[in-house]
Amino acid sequence: MPDISGERGPVRPEIALSWKRSRLSGVDPSAAIAVDAADQDSESRLLRAATPVLDEVSLQIAGTGFCVLLADRECRVVASVYSNSSVQRTIEELGVVNGSRFGEEHAGTNALGTPLEMGRSIVIHGDEHFLDSLKGLSCYGQPILHPVTRRVEGILDMTGVVSQANPLFAPFLARAAADIEKRLLEGSKASEQRLVDAFQRVSHQRHVAVAAIGDDILLSNRTALDLLEAADHASLRSLVADLRPDQSRLVTVELASGALARVQADRISGADGGAVFLVEPVARERMPIRRTQKRAPSPGERVRRDLLRARGSSAAVAISGEAGSGRTSAAADVAGNVDVRWLDATSAAIEGREQWITNLVQATRRRTGVVVIEQVQLLPDSVVPLVADLIDSSVDGLRILLTSGPAPELPPTTAALMSRCAFRIGIAPLRDRRSEVPDLAQAILDGIQPDLRLTASAVEALSAADWPGNLAELRVVLTRAVEERSSNRIDVADLPEEYRTTAKVSRLAGREKAERQAIIGALKDCGGNKVHASAQLGISRSTLYTRMRALDITT
Repeated sequence: MPDISGERGPVRPEIALSWKRSRLSGVDPSAAIAVDAADQDSESRLLRAATPVLDEVSLQIAGTGFCVLLADRECRVVASVYSNSSVQRTIEELGVVNGSRFGEEHAGTNALGTPLEMGRSIVIHGDEHFLDSLKGLSCYGQPILHPVTRRVEGILDMTGVVSQANPLFAPFLARAAADIEKRLLEGSKASEQRLVDAFQRVSHQRHVAVAAIGDDILLSNRTALDLLEAADHASLRSLVADLRPDQSRLVTVELASGALARVQADRISGADGGAVFLVEPVARERMPIRRTQKRAPSPGERVRRDLLRARGSSAAVAISGEAGSGRTSAAADVAGNVDVRWLDATSAAIEGREQWITNLVQATRRRTGVVVIEQVQLLPDSVVPLVADLIDSSVDGLRILLTSGPAPELPPTTAALMSRCAFRIGIAPLRDRRSEVPDLAQAILDGIQPDLRLTASAVEALSAADWPGNLAELRVVLTRAVEERSSNRIDVADLPEEYRTTAKVSRLAGREKAERQAIIGALKDCGGNKVHASAQLGISRSTLYTRMRALDITT
């Protein structure tokens, strides 16, 4: 392998970095260009936008000795135009055809893969190419960005022999890319356009906040910008989760600011789950009392109601829920500011049964205050009757609180023990309380650093996560985000990568979610190398790319 910093003098830093990436990817400079023979989608959004532009480009480069290549976001060539048949034969003999893969992990430094890695245009001259077969070419690559999302949709490349390199490559190709970007905007997918149209029909109302929320779009009129906070966007989306297209719902909600508002939510047909919301603040004293259509309390509201009732009693309380769901915090809330002694059944396995019983006797010797026994499902069966007798024989002044895992998963002896308590409170897992995630996340964030706020995209991502670790996991994620932030707003980019889930992903079925996790895991194991990941998964590369697009996986 030659040293590109040899006699020609110091190499450009961006080229040196690209060569380093190419070596780390294991690219062989003498290798042929890889070709993906899978059928291409001739109706893709990129090709629909680019075809008329490429037709015009083919006329403009006629007789010049150049060619122009178009690659998709996976850096696979999907279209090409040539100045004449001789240029076409020369380029195709190098292995550059539709389906050729030019990502740096396949072809090293080149004017398709390198602009994709860098996110900007670049010229690659002769020996700066990593593959030996490309060293006789001079190429200029220009990314094509979606005008709305700013994501790379594809790459344009203009290629000629080294002796024909021309400084006009850059402005010529930049204009062509701009024309494609304009057509991408004009040809935005119908679902987005339907949502925009629906928003524009009602957004003129000055005294009503109007918002349109879709997978990749969030529109607000001026009133909505003033009224709605980031947490409100996730709450609004939850209102239409169970609506069918063209269905509507009229409800009264409490906004993140504490104000009450009447919300009309309209699910837009053909908008991939998108909806338009009309939000009008109302005074609390003018709120109508609907006794015939009482809204069912949310899981969080039920817990708060039950905790309030238990707090005012002296009876024994059993609190069940998954690890990290807030069982200990709930027990502390019920106990209040009295003398509280804490025991954990886990220590029975460490200290031994006799020592644990001794600790229990000492904790209950004073017949006042509260004794909290956590994780009672881990108690040895021989100890359970002692705790049961303690509950049954308790007198005024001493109160017993128990915490355990989820009630349906408790062994019979523990379930019987919990049933002796006058108050039994079940804390729902966080995945069943998605509408509460914005408020819970902001409350946790306030405890970490009070001056920070969550953006709408961050709230959407947090609300879409599964949270197997519940509130404890949420706290860890927010703590990491605080460390990564660059401003006083926590954005989705500040969250750990595995928590940057889109609303589209949150609506996937169980099997699709499992497939998505398997692909993400394989990509992580393989350091992002899609060739190795597809081999690990036992699928073709084209299938991997197809499933990544369908399951909204980006790398």
